[in-house]
Amino acid sequence: MKTSARIRRVGLYLRISDDREGAGLGVERQKAECLPLIAQLGWHVVEIYDDNDMSATNRRKKRKGYHRMLADIESGHIDAVIAWHPDRLYRQPRELEDLMDLLDSPDLDVELRTLKTGTIDLSTPDGRMLARIQVAVAKREVEHRRERILSKVQELVAAGKIHNSGHRAFGYDRHFSGEGPRRKIIGETVNEVEARWIERWADRALEGEKLYSLVMDSIDNGVKTTTGGDFTYQGMRALLMSARISGRKEHKGVIKGKAVWPAIIPPEKSDALRALLGKRSEEYKAGFGERDSTALKYPLSGLPKCTCKVPHVVGEPCSCTEEGRQHHKMSTGRRGDKDMSIYTCKKEGGGCGGRTIQIPDLEELMEKLLFRRLEEVEVAAEEDVNDPRPALEAKLTRWEQRKAELEDELLDGDRPAREIRDAIDKLNVRMADARREMAEYSVKVNLSDISAADLRKEWKNYSVARKQSVYRGLIREILIHPATRPFNVWNPNRVEVIWK
Repeated sequence: MKTSARIRRVGLYLRISDDREGAGLGVERQKAECLPLIAQLGWHVVEIYDDNDMSATNRRKKRKGYHRMLADIESGHIDAVIAWHPDRLYRQPRELEDLMDLLDSPDLDVELRTLKTGTIDLSTPDGRMLARIQVAVAKREVEHRRERILSKVQELVAAGKIHNSGHRAFGYDRHFSGEGPRRKIIGETVNEVEARWIERWADRALEGEKLYSLVMDSIDNGVKTTTGGDFTYQGMRALLMSARISGRKEHKGVIKGKAVWPAIIPPEKSDALRALLGKRSEEYKAGFGERDSTALKYPLSGLPKCTCKVPHVVGEPCSCTEEGRQHHKMSTGRRGDKDMSIYTCKKEGGGCGGRTIQIPDLEELMEKLLFRRLEEVEVAAEEDVNDPRPALEAKLTRWEQRKAELEDELLDGDRPAREIRDAIDKLNVRMADARREMAEYSVKVNLSDISAADLRKEWKNYSVARKQSVYRGLIREILIHPATRPFNVWNPNRVEVIWK
């Protein structure tokens, strides 16, 4: 890099990492202090590059002003750069090396100056060494600051306190101390209107209703997120799986304990939601579950299965759950000879010639069987000795205590770390399985709480999505057996329901 006494075309680079005032006052102060230096040198400012409220160490956010300046240097638009301090230009060794490579071009004659340290001569070994020392010191300061921030985050997590950042959580009102974008959050209280929606969606999800159905419920009723947008599938899932709505602090997916804000739903209900929604997601990713969407047109869609691939005798145990031995799914369609909706076998692998059953006949039968099933459940529910949840809760308590003991052992270092981590992983799997089992049983209990009489009365007013949730909460699959003579007569004996 050569230098000369000619009048240079200056690019003034301004940057501040954290604009606490929110008004760009920091970069304006830098500009005001640098302009007298430029006038003293007799140079001419042709471009100002402004990266306000932009960290030089955040690799995820591109500094648009800085990269525009580099492009202008390379094109010859500017031949001098003025900054308030070297750390305004770069705080990463990698950035300094890239800048030196650019300025090393024999076609460029660019001079770098800063108000606080003077000329930065990157053309000599001593100048490069000094610059490298400065950026190494700056990086060390950044790393120490990051450690302090992480330590503060861990402190907030351990105390169940509120982070002073991010958007307001749905279901809560925030209270502040001070003014402006950097005001401090001093507490949160329940937003009663939004909380009622959370309770509604939580109950319906625990009845087995699909998340997309809840999203449509929010959109149809004009319920917005705290940023003013419509709920999405991901947003609804994150809301209902969050431990926050149960008054607990969660960090990186792990519940750390009770938080300082109030609960909207009980922790038990939150645990059931997290287990249930997590299970659905895992099943879909593994190829065993069905996609959660609003594409289902009929209340029974997804449940009818053809027995052509795995013949099944009514009254005997079904082998369809064995690996590689699943019944064929049946898709919806229309009869060719008359205007009638039907379920028909997809026939992958062949065998049945496209077995069909008329949807109106099947739906009428299933409504009767559903009400009868609920009446039977009501009688048996007076004393449910088969409720697995108390035993599972006791196991969970023991496993959580054992996990805490193992984590203490890990810190002590008396046993090999790998051995302890393997034991913790096994406990995590057991605990997850227990929570899923409790969640599935909770769905059945929630549905069983609906009396057959009340359901009969309200059934016609239920949406397709709510009917789907009721059926899916109580039924594993509906087996459709071959038609019998006379083929044009409805035979309910072709239908076999596998209840959960």
